[in-house]
Amino acid sequence: MTETDLPTRERSQLSGRYTESGITVIVEIFRPLGSDGWRMEVTTLEDQLTDWDETFASAQEAWDEFIHVVTAEGIAVFL
Repeated sequence: MTETDLPTRERSQLSGRYTESGITVIVEIFRPLGSDGWRMEVTTLEDQLTDWDETFASAQEAWDEFIHVVTAEGIAVFL
């Protein structure tokens, strides 16, 4: 394995597809290697990207924020 093959970030097990009301998005929760802050991106199947400017203290905190947004605004907010 070369240096360019090494991962540059740690992916949370909370990452994956999420479907509600017939809408599917891909939730990516990750942190750059050597960083304490977790980041989150949500991408639709049509490649519409939503990312958060702030970082989260844990992957669970990021997931909780995602669920909060879906509950408060609906999953269509990502379209």
